[in-house]
Amino acid sequence: MTVILWAFSAFHVCVALASLGLALRLLTAGERAHWRSQLALLTAEFLCWVYPVVALVSVKSSWDAYANQHHLAMPILLAPIAWLLLMGAVFALVDFVEDGVLGNARVK
Repeated sequence: MTVILWAFSAFHVCVALASLGLALRLLTAGERAHWRSQLALLTAEFLCWVYPVVALVSVKSSWDAYANQHHLAMPILLAPIAWLLLMGAVFALVDFVEDGVLGNARVK
């Protein structure tokens, strides 16, 4: 169980750092100019800023639960992945509602 907790903790740290990097990139004027849909941009920004917080809380709570021999340590650690899936579906929905085409929120 310890190996699994370390693996998912490392995964969440890497994805959280990548998410923060993307969130900072989304603040630049050059990147904002590429987005056709402001609502999709706001959804992407929300995902990128909230995920690191969710991951940090999840990892800390999971390790505390494991230390206290609580049976919910693993589900707590998987919660940020559920957040990514949910926000991916929300982003796809927003993108589709904007123009009826998936994957068209950002100019190439």
